Amino acid sequence: MTRTKSVLRKALVPVAGRGTRLAPLTRVVPKALFPLVNSSGLVRAVLHVILEQATRAGVEQIGIVVSPEHRKMLQQYVDSAKECDAGELAAAHVEFIVQPRPRGFGDAVLRGADFVGDEPFMLLLGDHLYLSNRNQLTCAEQVIRAFNTTGGVAVVGVQPAPAGELSKVGVARGVSIRGRIYQCTDFVEKPDLQVAKDRLITSGMPPDTFLAHCGIYVFTPDIFRCLSSVGRAVQTAGRAEVELAEAQTMLLNSHSEEYFLVKISGRAYDVGTPAGYARACAVFRQRG
Repeated sequence: MTRTKSVLRKALVPVAGRGTRLAPLTRVVPKALFPLVNSSGLVRAVLHVILEQATRAGVEQIGIVVSPEHRKMLQQYVDSAKECDAGELAAAHVEFIVQPRPRGFGDAVLRGADFVGDEPFMLLLGDHLYLSNRNQLTCAEQVIRAFNTTGGVAVVGVQPAPAGELSKVGVARGVSIRGRIYQCTDFVEKPDLQVAKDRLITSGMPPDTFLAHCGIYVFTPDIFRCLSSVGRAVQTAGRAEVELAEAQTMLLNSHSEEYFLVKISGRAYDVGTPAGYARACAVFRQRG
């Protein structure tokens, strides 16, 4: 049974990754500030587009998780963007949260626990561009709307992924509830094809096509308890990184009836790779 829903006011956007696949440029400029040009000829950083979409979805407070060396540059950009933007972004409260050293995606999210407090929150990857299909709500709005419908401890945005992409993404299996919403029944981070075929086939998907995470999540603070548990295990084992995927698996196992997926009407583009960034630039130029 799903729990009482709360108004979603906050979002976390981790941008502290090193971006090694785009070096040497990312040694100077964080990938979140890579430029995009929209159909009107306006130049926007990747982070700018993400923040605009979050505020358009109703988010009022945004925590950006940054590395110490990039904080000043990112804050300068956000301050300038807020000054120039007369829309929702100008009114949003933006706070910077420092991740002192890279200890994994899960550690970056856990850094935002105090900022989030006892509220549900949206998590958006800072190196992805999310573009909805024409005449559709933004991808962020679609995920929030699904959360408002289902409640629960998690709603994860997913998109179809062919077999060739499985090694790059988290993959979930879902049972259809209604429309584009599924109850999640299994999850594996970066599975091989055989594991995907054995555990992750979702009814109604084309052959060798699976539901992959697109980088938009809504969680309740339950995820932080799972991340803290993973962090303790990592420390005991002497491992270097805290992974969100481990915490997600823990959350799914303990709240299987309250963990949902929503297949977005649109597409997420990973700007953290040369090919992904080039594709994002081309699609944003046509539709942004």
